Order: sequence, then C-alpha cells, then structure tokens
Amino acid sequence: MVLLVACMAPQGIHLQFWFPSSLHLATETFAIVVAGLIFAVTWHGYRHNQPIYLPALGCLFLAIGLLDFLHAASYKEMPDFLTPASPEKAINFWLVSRLLLAIGLLSIAFLPYRLGYTSSRRALTLGVTLAFVAVVGYLGLAFPERWPRTFLETGKLTSFKIGAELGVIGLFLLAALGFWRARRDARLIFDAQGLLFACLLSALADVCFARYTQVHGLYSLLGHLFKLLAYAYVYHVVFISCVRAPYDRLAVEMTERGAAERRIEKMAFHDELTELPNLALLRDRAGQALVSAQRDHSHVALLLIDIDQFKLINATLGHSQGDQLLSTLSQSLLEALPGSATLYRVGGDEFAVLLPGLQEAESTAVVLERIFDQLEKPQAIGDQSILSSASIGVAIAPADGEDIETLLRNAETAMYKAKEAGRKTWRYYDPTMYAATSERLQLSNGLRNALERGELVLHYQLQIDLISGDVIGAEALVRWQHPKLGMVSPARFIPVAEQSGLIIAIGAWILREACRQAAEWRARLIDIPVVAVNISAIQLQDPSLETTVLEALADAGLPPRALELELTESGLIQDSEQVRETIERLKAMGIGLAIDDFGTGYSCLAYLSRLKVDLLKIDQSFVRGIRHTADGAAIVAAIIQMARSLGLKTLAEGVEDRETAQALRELGCRLAQGYLFARPMPASSLTALMEAQRIPGVA
Repeated sequence: MVLLVACMAPQGIHLQFWFPSSLHLATETFAIVVAGLIFAVTWHGYRHNQPIYLPALGCLFLAIGLLDFLHAASYKEMPDFLTPASPEKAINFWLVSRLLLAIGLLSIAFLPYRLGYTSSRRALTLGVTLAFVAVVGYLGLAFPERWPRTFLETGKLTSFKIGAELGVIGLFLLAALGFWRARRDARLIFDAQGLLFACLLSALADVCFARYTQVHGLYSLLGHLFKLLAYAYVYHVVFISCVRAPYDRLAVEMTERGAAERRIEKMAFHDELTELPNLALLRDRAGQALVSAQRDHSHVALLLIDIDQFKLINATLGHSQGDQLLSTLSQSLLEALPGSATLYRVGGDEFAVLLPGLQEAESTAVVLERIFDQLEKPQAIGDQSILSSASIGVAIAPADGEDIETLLRNAETAMYKAKEAGRKTWRYYDPTMYAATSERLQLSNGLRNALERGELVLHYQLQIDLISGDVIGAEALVRWQHPKLGMVSPARFIPVAEQSGLIIAIGAWILREACRQAAEWRARLIDIPVVAVNISAIQLQDPSLETTVLEALADAGLPPRALELELTESGLIQDSEQVRETIERLKAMGIGLAIDDFGTGYSCLAYLSRLKVDLLKIDQSFVRGIRHTADGAAIVAAIIQMARSLGLKTLAEGVEDRETAQALRELGCRLAQGYLFARPMPASSLTALMEAQRIPGVA
C-alpha cells in the first residue's frame, strides 16, 4: 500500500528530507548487523548433518554485510573511504550485493535439498566468500570509473541501472516461485514460507530502487525498509533452523528420554503382564521394611503364594487365557490385602505379599483367610468360569530370617509343605521343614541326570482274575536307585519330576521300557497279556503323547492291545478338547484305558461315558475298608455297580489278604492286584515267578 501511494504521489515525494544521510547510515548499519547475525548463527550453529544451504546462506550474508558496509561507506555525503564517496560507487556495491542475494536465494530454492556439510567445505566456502568480497571491494574502490554508469548528474538512473534492478527483481520472483512450490515439502526442515516473504520483500525493494531519482527520496527510504524486512525474515529462518529447532528437538528428546527411562524403570521393577511390582522391587522394599522393623521392634511377614495346578490350567486353556487368569487373580488378591500390604509377582504362577509393621505375628492369619475367601470365587476367563486355589507359605521376620533371601527361602519351604498337605491351604515356616526341602532339592538335582546314568528301573506288579486265578496283566511301577538315598519310591520323586518338567522325559522312558519288556515276555511265551503304564496329568496334556506311545509300540514290536494306559482323575478334570481327542485316538488304536485310584478325585458319570475307558481301578483306601466298616463295603459296592452299568470292568488295588479277595468276589469285582498275589518286583524276578507258575494267593 505504501509503495502504491508512492507510485501515485507527485514529484515532491522525492525531496531530500524523506531519507537523509543519517537515516541511511542507520538503516544500513542495522542491515549490516542483521547480516552479521545471520552469519554468526549459521557459523556457530554448525552441525555435520545440517542442510548444506545453512552454511552457504551464512557465508552469503557475510559477503552481503561486507558489501553493504562498502555501500554505506561510499554513500554520497559520507567521508571519503580510501577513494572519494559518490552515488555511483555506492550503487555499484549495492547492485553486487543485491545480485548476490538474488542468486543465493534462487540457488537455495531450486538446487537439490541435501544434508551434510563437512568442516573442510565450510572453511572453503568462507575463504571463497572473503576472496570474492576482497576482489569486488578492490575493483569498486580502486577502479570505480571502469564500472558501467548507473547514475547521471541530472539525477536520473541509467538504463543499465534500471535493467540491472529489473533483472534482480526477476531473480527474486523466480526464487519466490521456488519457495512457493517448496512450502509443503515434508523433507525440508527450513521455513520455505519465510524465505518466500524475503524474496518478495527484496523484489519490492528493488522496484523502489529502480524508480528513485533522488538518493534521499521516499523510494530510497521504502527500498531500504523493504530490504531490512527481507533480512529480518532470513534471520528468522536461520534462527529457527540453527537455534530454536535444535532446542525444540532437544526438549522433545529429553521428554522422550525421560519417558523411556520411566518405562525402563517400570519394566525393571514391575511385571509386564499384571503390572505388579516384581522380585527386584520386593528385595528393595523388604530390605527397607526389615530395617524399620529392627528399629521399631515389629514384625515383617512374607507370604509366598503359588497357584495350584496352574501348569495344568495353562496347558488346557492355552497361554493367553492362562495369562488372563493370572491378571484376574492378581486383582482378586489385591482386593483381599490391607492397605499396608504390597502384592508382588515373583514368578510364573507365584505371588508374594509383604506385610510390614506387624505388632503381632499372628495377625497374618486374618490376611490369609481373606486371600482364600477371594480365591474361592470363580474367575471368569473368556466363556469359562474357573475355580482356583493356592498353596501359601509364610515366613515372619525376625524369627524366620533377618534378610529377604532367608525369608524367601523359608517362605518357599513352607509353601511346598502346603502343597504336600493337599494344596488349598497355608503353612507357617518351621525349622524342621528345612530337611524336607533339602531332600526335595537333592531329588530335583539328581533327577536331571538319573536317566542318563541308568538309575531309573521298572518294577512290575501282577494283576489277577479273582475267579479264574489267571494273570491278566502287570502294572509297571518306576523306582529310582539313588546312589546315596537308595531305592526311592515314586511317591517321593514323581511330584518333584512334575514340578520340574522332567516328567515328560521320564514318562517317555517308562513307556519305551515297559513296551520292550512286554514284547520280551511275549517272545518267551510268558503269559502276561497286558502291561499297564501310569500317565500323569502333565503327560496327558502333552501334545506329543500320542507320538510317544506309537513310537514305543513300534520300537518294541508290541501290538496296541497289549498296552494299557492308566490315567489319573486329576488329569481328566479339565476335560479339554485336546485330551478327549488324544484319548479317542489312543482308544481307536486298540490301547486299553483305565482310571487309576478311582474315587479319590473328581470323577463324574458324564465324562466316564464320554471318554469310553475300559477299566476303573478302585483305590486301595476303599478296598482296605471292606472288612472293617460298612461304609467301606458300601462305597466299593457302589463303584462296582456304577461301572457295571457303564459297561466297565473294575480292578481292586491293595488286596493283601484272602478275606478281602473273597469279599470282592462277592461284591462282583473280578480283577485285583496287591501283596496277596505279588509285590512289585524287577522284571527278572517276575519272569522267574511266572516260569515257576507259583503265584501266591491264587488257589
């Protein structure tokens, strides 16, 4: 608008009072300072990976600032600077400065955008810049008469001056076009719009300088003001790129780094699944609590909670729903705890509760009861409702330990005692528990090499037809010949094998060895029609069980009908699709199926009929009560009657005398095994017994 008014104003607008020499000197000084700032910011804000336009733009404005100084020093009415001042000498330096700015901005607008400007290239650019200014300054000061005429004594501009200004205007407009196109280029990190305004303002400045007839007129004033604004926009662009943007990036990086450090700290001290504090944080907090307890003469309780049968649940439902169950249980446990307690997840299916500041050790009982009340509630997982339980070990400082490692060890010992007591209960640590725990550890360590060292052996116990007296099979029972503990019964080491995961390898060996021995008996014409092998709940959940059975039969050359698999009721409780399919395929091959220790678990008629087993083995605890209590006889009679109605055979375990055998015959149970007929014995002893055809207890 100011330029439009100036273009339409009368010639009086060109009077000298508009732009006196003092104001010219002030504007040029300001322009030189801004140009120097642009150079200083780009030079000292150097980074090896910065865009190449920044160092180039800085050196460009160093040259422009020096040329503006020569222009100001050569201006009319200024003292002589090496040579007499004159309008033409000032205009010469002006034109070179304007042309240099136009070419520089045009290059930035259209040359490829690249990163990386080495220190050597930067020094070379600075050297070329200073050399260029020195040459122009020397030629402008020493030989002003050799330059083309730009200003006449009449006050008019020459055609060369006007043409040069128009050419510079054209270059500025071309550069503006380039920056207009680059405004939305996401690859650029500089403000293209700011450089666009700088180009347009520079073009307006040169329009003014192409029209003035008096160096002190309004056009000259407007031209210098537009020039200052253009410089200011360029300074804003380089300040943003070299100073503010790095600080903004630094602020973002610091924020992200802080967030990352907080995430790392949370990952280091919290469980990812449940977001509960983990074992590392438990050690730290317990240490603090124990120090406070020593000072206050109070107690610190550590509760170690292990979810019962979680491995079985995990294998049945899948890991994703197992994880969901753990998350749900963690919330239930939190609801049961007082405000002073902290819940931690310290292992796969293990949680810990830290109770500091207890005045009486017995006050933990209230917390334990609330925990079990919460766990008795069904947990909704997907479309299923799961009943869970836990075994809890309790250690209380200072009586059970004065440091966290001792408390953890003793709480774990008590927790294993709770499991041995039948699960779904708790135990306080007792020093007498240490011996049992030590043995458990010894068994666990020894089991890992027992197979390789050949320490596991099979004993066999005959199964008899009570009516005919014929041998109908033999049950394979594993024993461990421990080098220090002697003969170890399966009741002692099988639970350890299940907890350590070694039961899969041990079970596979039992299958292979039992099938091999059965094939050997058949080859020697020893009449033991079937060999029975126990399958644990964990084996039943193993997807490779079917393959293991088939390989054992194939390696031994044993027909499937000569093998019977004894399943536990606990292994069938989940009644998963995988278990049913595995059992159905084994049954289809002709392999016999029995349910071991029937009556002690969770059997129901529905799954008995659905799984199509062949035999129910009545647990010896019921068999031994036949002759002593009416209830014992009634229970056995009920099992036999139920089995008969389902078309199943029954076999009584633990038959130790002829009276019990006779009572079983009268109740309708035809099959039995027990000490009356034969104790479990090595295969060689059983072979000799069969060859002698003298089986005790058989009439």
